[in-house]
Amino acid sequence: MQNEIRDPAAAVKKQLKGVVQPKFVRIVSFIIITTSLVACTVLCILAIWQFTDSQAVGRAIATFIVVIMATAIFTFVNEKLG
Repeated sequence: MQNEIRDPAAAVKKQLKGVVQPKFVRIVSFIIITTSLVACTVLCILAIWQFTDSQAVGRAIATFIVVIMATAIFTFVNEKLG
């Protein structure tokens, strides 16, 4: 009997709300992070084969970390404050 009362509340509680639709934000975040990861990987491979400058690899990795953090923070804020 108590489980029946808790189930509807749990279902309502698990629904994500946000200023922008959370599912859309997660899809866009996934696409951005995946694109950044692929670009960083390609740049690292080019640096290994000495087609690019080694400083570019450090900058690419730093940019990749910034992009990940920005999209993660935006997704978190959208879901919690929305």
